[in-house]
Amino acid sequence: MSTQIQWTDETWNPTTGCTRVSEGCRHCYIERTPAFRMAGRKFVNGTTGVLLHPDRLDAPLHWKKPRRVFVNSLSDLFHEDIPNEFIEQVFGIMGSCQRHTFQVLTKRPARMMEFMKEAPLWWQDTPPIVYHETGYPPKNVWLGVSCEDQATYKSRVLSLALTPAAVRFISFEPLLEDIGDLMLDGVFGGAYQWAIIGGESGPHARPCDLAWIRSIKDQCQAARVPVFVKQLGRVPFVIHKTGNKNWIGLQDKKGGDISEFPMELRVREYPG
Repeated sequence: MSTQIQWTDETWNPTTGCTRVSEGCRHCYIERTPAFRMAGRKFVNGTTGVLLHPDRLDAPLHWKKPRRVFVNSLSDLFHEDIPNEFIEQVFGIMGSCQRHTFQVLTKRPARMMEFMKEAPLWWQDTPPIVYHETGYPPKNVWLGVSCEDQATYKSRVLSLALTPAAVRFISFEPLLEDIGDLMLDGVFGGAYQWAIIGGESGPHARPCDLAWIRSIKDQCQAARVPVFVKQLGRVPFVIHKTGNKNWIGLQDKKGGDISEFPMELRVREYPG
């Protein structure tokens, strides 16, 4: 595993907008971003609607310095309203930019799994403008799923395990409860190669017990899965030996300042 990657962080949003599908979506931050506020886009009946932005597709081609790119920070690439043809174009661009590493995160792993299994059928026919430099799947594309509780872990991890990818990862964020058994269904060992952990942020953030973060961190380390503790959340707490909750006051509103973490949670690793 590696802890030092000299890349610039970047976001790339070829689509924007989403639909809530589980508890982790309840306080979705995209509605609070300037891009959505200025456009007056809000969640109505659980959705903001989804917009495609073909004019943004070629942006990574113009970034000369290697970047670690979070794809669709304001959407979900595998949302049901995004046509396969558009997703193919996104993958074509990613495959042609080997100097960058792209991280694609979804709450719709079943569609991602099916798309990636069928992708070899179109991969060799991508247009010249998005010519891929390597084989399939692109070695610089990491695919992940969000799991905020035991139920979403159970329902999403198997699809992830069956998805062709250079690196598979899970984002346990916003972590809403203890996820007590990552060995579920016997797929933990090969299901994913990276775990990100974080409590919820934002004005309506739900509390996060540091024991939940510690449990996942310990289980990953025992299985030699690199783990990145991203943030403790806006409302972290610990349970005192008397059974009382001790709320932890932090300067960083997201709980993302690693210097404020307990020493045992100061872990930020990457796949090697």
